[in-house]
Amino acid sequence: MIPPRPLEGLSAAVTGATGDIGGAIARVLGDQGARVGLIARRAERLEELAEELRDNGIQVCVCTGDVTDPEAVAAAAEAVGEAIGPVDILVNNAGGARFTAPVLDIAEPGWSKTVALNLTAPFLVSQAFGRSMVERGRGSIVNVGSLSGLRHLPGMAAYSAAKGGLFQQTKALAREWAPRGVRVNAVAPGFVDTSGWDSYDKDAVVAEAGLGIPLGRWATAEEVALPVAFLASPAASYITGAVLVIDGGMLA
Repeated sequence: MIPPRPLEGLSAAVTGATGDIGGAIARVLGDQGARVGLIARRAERLEELAEELRDNGIQVCVCTGDVTDPEAVAAAAEAVGEAIGPVDILVNNAGGARFTAPVLDIAEPGWSKTVALNLTAPFLVSQAFGRSMVERGRGSIVNVGSLSGLRHLPGMAAYSAAKGGLFQQTKALAREWAPRGVRVNAVAPGFVDTSGWDSYDKDAVVAEAGLGIPLGRWATAEEVALPVAFLASPAASYITGAVLVIDGGMLA
């Protein structure tokens, strides 16, 4: 039987916590009993989220930093560990597609920044937080990828390549760290109704992708957060190296 608060007594760290999906993940992990370390670049938004979580009885710490900076990542791992204890759950949520462009129009700096944020940063963060997990013989890492890492979407070659690499990174870490008691999984959301899409025609976006959504709607941020919490929890104790697709049936 799964307890009502399956993450009671555990510590979790969430990168990109100030985004809609990151905030939803932090709320769900906290509601399920975890102490939560919030990591992002924007201090003001971090404090707003932290205050909301504290008002709901969740123990929280905040850490500002750029996850593409190895020194900032190392400092965050140390600060979060000191504030809420050794981290049992890491969610690599920071990421995003900052532009869309045909392959021939992609400049090298845009490519490199996309790969740095969506592929290199999760590696740096997993390495920094995973070291303690491996030493203690337990832990769970969940990488937030994208449907585009499994099926290229128009104008997103750099993002698709980075997220596809993230899924392979997930499998590599899962195999290497499984004997040490550390599980590593990923989720692949399709279209999620976040504020970043507010200025777009959502029907046109889906049509351009060439994929319909059988469930007939976009996901909410919470519908991504709940599967993340499941993969992080003891309920998924025999799951590692998996990529859970959350796409409303788009790839079916």
